[in-house]
Amino acid sequence: ENSLKILIVLEAKPRFSEGNSSALPNLSSNPSLPFLPGLTFTNPNKNEFKKYQVFEKKTNTCVEKRFDLPEHRKELDKEIREVEDNLKMYKTNGFTSTTNQYFNPSGTNLREQLTVLNESYPRILPQWIKHDTNVLKFYGYFNEHVVETVHENYRSRKVVIFYYLSDDTVHINEEKQENSGLPQGYFLKRHRVEQRLDKNDPIMRHKKKYLHWSEINLQSNLEAYGKSFRVYDCDDFTKEFYQKQGIPLNPPEEFVQPKKIEDITNIEASDGSTPQSRRDENFQNIAEFKEYNEVKLKGGHPNKNLKQFLENDRKVLNFNILWYDEKYEKEEKPYIMNFYLADNTVEIREIKVNNSGREPYPYLLRKSKLSKKPKFSYCPGLMKKDSANDYYTPKDLALGGYINIYNRNCLIYDCDDFTKNWYKKNLGVDMEPIRMKKNPPQQVIHPIPPHIGYGSEEDSLLSVYYLSPMSKIRDMIKMFKQDKHIMRYYSKLVSPIHSDPERNFIISVFCRDDTIQVYETAPKNTGRQSCKFMERQKVKNPYTNQYYTTKDFVKGKDIYLNHYIFKLIECDEYTKKYMIDNSELFRDSDLGFTMSRLRKGALKYQNMEEYGVEVLKTLDPEGSHYIDERRIVEGFKEFNIHLTPQELDTIKESVRMDSNMNYSVEDIFNLLIYYN
Repeated sequence: ENSLKILIVLEAKPRFSEGNSSALPNLSSNPSLPFLPGLTFTNPNKNEFKKYQVFEKKTNTCVEKRFDLPEHRKELDKEIREVEDNLKMYKTNGFTSTTNQYFNPSGTNLREQLTVLNESYPRILPQWIKHDTNVLKFYGYFNEHVVETVHENYRSRKVVIFYYLSDDTVHINEEKQENSGLPQGYFLKRHRVEQRLDKNDPIMRHKKKYLHWSEINLQSNLEAYGKSFRVYDCDDFTKEFYQKQGIPLNPPEEFVQPKKIEDITNIEASDGSTPQSRRDENFQNIAEFKEYNEVKLKGGHPNKNLKQFLENDRKVLNFNILWYDEKYEKEEKPYIMNFYLADNTVEIREIKVNNSGREPYPYLLRKSKLSKKPKFSYCPGLMKKDSANDYYTPKDLALGGYINIYNRNCLIYDCDDFTKNWYKKNLGVDMEPIRMKKNPPQQVIHPIPPHIGYGSEEDSLLSVYYLSPMSKIRDMIKMFKQDKHIMRYYSKLVSPIHSDPERNFIISVFCRDDTIQVYETAPKNTGRQSCKFMERQKVKNPYTNQYYTTKDFVKGKDIYLNHYIFKLIECDEYTKKYMIDNSELFRDSDLGFTMSRLRKGALKYQNMEEYGVEVLKTLDPEGSHYIDERRIVEGFKEFNIHLTPQELDTIKESVRMDSNMNYSVEDIFNLLIYYN
């Protein structure tokens, strides 16, 4: 029955009556007519077309009606019962003699041949038929926290758990009690209850597990959607079902109601209070409540502090205090503290300092009693009242001491003459002020915020440096002089992606404002499109954090443009001519500068001719008179001279070249010896 694969073999009823056919019931009213289109007809004598109700609702659950069926279906029910009686004599490992008589006369094992038979009723009934109307009933309860009364911490609420064996669904119902004030009744609707799985298990965290009846037992907890139910008993049918299944059921336990707390005066408190202190506090609250009621009823208003008010009215102690702000502004802030002797209240005023950059708030603390250890709570009305010793008094204030103003430790360093005389007369204390060292003004450096990407960085910096933003200052001489001069370079993309080095780019540098534009050229049948790769804009060098200028673009150099690296391979003729004309910016395009670098190797020789001969032997040992770029670069490396691609272009413009674009050794020798 617990197998996942259930072989359902259906019994086929023949359409004729031969031999021992009485063993099979006749379920067809007219077996001579096949049930095919065109052979069916409607009964003209039928005069009842009523639809009977076959579902009803019991205990808030939809069930099927098993009674009050129509009269004309009684014969069909009789035939069904006869078939069920015939099915009882069938075996689970083969077919009966009646079935073999019609469908297996040879007596072979049809299960081994995997023959599919068209029988009407299954031999192994499925779960929804076998356990139809079978419900397991458990009794349980759950605990609910109670915070609105001091007489109980929690209460237990009884529930009834129904487990439907037909489809493994569960529903939980709580019996309603009159005047309970709680929403009771249908606690959990009927459905399959999903259980928690281990999320750390890579196999089970993607699967779903539902509650099964074998996981429910007495004296155990049942968890459903974060709420824990204690199962303590069940009905007789549930006990018999578990016994038939061979699963031991724990003995039932007794349900005990939680005890109510009758007296809370003898309970130990976590705040260190004793029953006597709580009782005294309760009496004090009762006295204050009685006083409130008397004043409310227009009775007398006792004034306990009237004597203190009459003796000390308009008497104020004045102190100078200092607070060092370590968290935000990192500086010392002076304040004036006034202590009112009439009601022991404290007032702290701020001292306005010109050009301090702070808003001139009048008070740090308004006139009120200052607690030594302030308490913070979301419900101030439920806090315990402080005694008179918990607030600051004149005895707690002394020069050189500190006062805690809501977690701000302030130094008391001076007071006025009235305060000194009052302390001398009443407390016998000489108030000597403390000399404070005047620290030099601190220079605060405000960092420049990063550019957020809107507009140019120069325009954004003007709003940082000036209160009223100004227009950006441009180099008008450069704009007019270098207008219409554009340097163009053929470049390649340096990237680890294997297809990127094949892409071709043209980098245009506008000398007017040092802006850069990148255009991608794509040959045919490459799958790419020639288009603009980067809009014209100014770009910063990520290593120097400075904008690229025209002098930074030299043949053979790597350029970083918006996280892309471009290798400058070649430039056009106009760019070469422009670089030669502006040799003060492009030193590698100056032939004199290049020759001076090549002549540095002559310091180890007696004269320039001897050095030139040695260079010829190194560059052209075979005497071919023309050499390529690689031999020129490697030859001068032996003299510790490293030529750049731009310097090779400069030499190329001044020497003869053959058809294979090789350099003339004779012209190189003449430039090295005779160029001035």
